[in-house]
Amino acid sequence: MPGCSRSALAKDAVSPEATEEWDAALASMELSPRELSRLGYDLTVDDILPPRYHRLKQIVVEAKARYEAEKNALKSDGSYASRDWLYSFKDWRWKVCQLTPILQRYERWAMRRYVKRVNAFLLAPDNVQQRSIQKLRLQACGRSDFTDQWITEAIGRWGVEELELVIDNSSWRYDFRLLDGCKNVRLKRLVLSNCYHRFAPAPLTFQSLTSLTLCKESLRMLHVLDILGNCGQLVDLRLKDSGCRQPAFNIVIPNSQLKSLQLDNYNTPTIIRYGDVPRLRHVSLNFLQTGDNGKDDSSGSNRTYQLSKFFTGAPPSLEYLVLQLRGRQMWIEPTAIPVRLNHLNKLFIANVPMNWDTIWILCLVGAAPALESLHVHFDNNSEKASAAGSLDVQVEHHPYHHHLKELVVIGFNGAVWQTGFVKQIIQASPMLERAHLLDGHVVEDEDRELVGLEIVRRRREWHECERSEVLRVLADGISSPHLEIVLE
Repeated sequence: MPGCSRSALAKDAVSPEATEEWDAALASMELSPRELSRLGYDLTVDDILPPRYHRLKQIVVEAKARYEAEKNALKSDGSYASRDWLYSFKDWRWKVCQLTPILQRYERWAMRRYVKRVNAFLLAPDNVQQRSIQKLRLQACGRSDFTDQWITEAIGRWGVEELELVIDNSSWRYDFRLLDGCKNVRLKRLVLSNCYHRFAPAPLTFQSLTSLTLCKESLRMLHVLDILGNCGQLVDLRLKDSGCRQPAFNIVIPNSQLKSLQLDNYNTPTIIRYGDVPRLRHVSLNFLQTGDNGKDDSSGSNRTYQLSKFFTGAPPSLEYLVLQLRGRQMWIEPTAIPVRLNHLNKLFIANVPMNWDTIWILCLVGAAPALESLHVHFDNNSEKASAAGSLDVQVEHHPYHHHLKELVVIGFNGAVWQTGFVKQIIQASPMLERAHLLDGHVVEDEDRELVGLEIVRRRREWHECERSEVLRVLADGISSPHLEIVLE
C-alpha cells in the first residue's frame, strides 16, 4: 500500500498497548453461530478476527500483487532492473515480511478461541439435548487436532445434511470410513476446500451424496477420481479454484446420476474425455490460461488448445453449456469440432476478452444444430481489440442455425467487429426472433443448481446517429418480419 510507511507498520508490530487491546477484544468475543436458516449454522473464524486483521491482510495482498506485477514487467521487458525498481522490490518485500508474523499471531489467537467455541457446539456431552442441524459451514485458518472429531460428530451424530468445510492457509486429510459405523448419517451435499479424502476403500458416506464441491487442494485429480467412483447418487459436481496444472479429466461414471458438471477458475485448460455419463446434461467450464508457475501469464504464452479438446470422445446429450475461456492472449485454436452437439439448446459464452477473435464462437455454434438460445458476453475490462481486431468475421463455411430464436450479446459497445459478429449470426439464423444487444457484465449466481451467470445491465447513452448506424448495418439485407433487434 503506497501510503503505508515503515514506521507505521513497525508501530503496529510492537505496540504493547495494541497487544493488550487485541487480547481483551478477542477474549470478549463470543462465536455465535450465524443462522443460515432455521436449521443452518455458519461457524467461521472470520467472526473472531478483528477488523484490523482484515486491513493488514489487505495490505499484504496488495503488496504481493504489486511486487509480482513489477517483477513480471521486468521479465517481459527483458531488461535489467534499475536501482529504483530494485529498491521498490525490497520495500514491498519488507512490508510483507513485517506484516506476515502479525497476521499469523492474530490467526493463532483466533484459532484458539474458535476451537473452544466449535468444541462446545459440536462435541457436547451425550446428555445434551439432541439438536437438528441441516446445514453447517466450518471455516478455520489452519489445522486443528479436533478437525476429525468435528467432521465425525457433525455428520455422524448431529445428522448434518449439507456440510461445507474450509481450511485456510493449510490442508487436512480425513478418512470418511470413520462414518461407516454411524447410524445418523444423512449427508447429501458436501463442500471441501483444502480438505481431501484419505486414499482408502470406498466409504459408505459417498454413496448417498447428491452434490459435491471440491476446491483448491481438495481437487487433485487422483482424489477426485477416487471419490467419483463411489458416488452413485451424485447429481451435481463442482471443481473450483485449481492452482496447479491438472492431467486430462476422464469422465467415465456409467452408473452415476450426474447431470451437472462445473470446472470453475481452473488455472490451466484441462482436456475433458467424455466416457459413459448417461445423464449429464449441464456443463460449465471456466478456464484461465496461466504460465508454468500458475500465475496469470502476462507475457503471453504460445501454448494453444484446439476447441475440440473439450469435446473429446462421445459427448453426452448436453442441453446447456456454459463456457468461460479467459487469458491475455487468445489460446483457443478455432478448429472445427468433429462431433455434433445435437442436443445442445442453450449456450452461454462469458468473459470473452476484447482482443480475442470470435471465429471460435462461430465454430462452436456451427456444431450445435439444435441451438435455440445463444448468450455471448464480451469483457469490457479486458484488453481492447487491436487495430486489426476481428473487423471481418469470416469462416470457411456459413452453416445456418435453423432453430436459433434468441441472441443476447452483453458488453456490446457498437464496435465494428462486434456489429459484424452479430450481423453474421443474424444472417445465418432465419428463425431468429430477438437479438438483444446491451452493455453490462455478468456475475455468478451460486444458488442455482448449475452455477449460472446473472446479467448485470448498464444502460449505455447512445448518440442517436451512432445508434441509427448500428441498427441500419444490422438490418441491411435482412428481410425477416418477425425479428426484433433491441439495442440498450
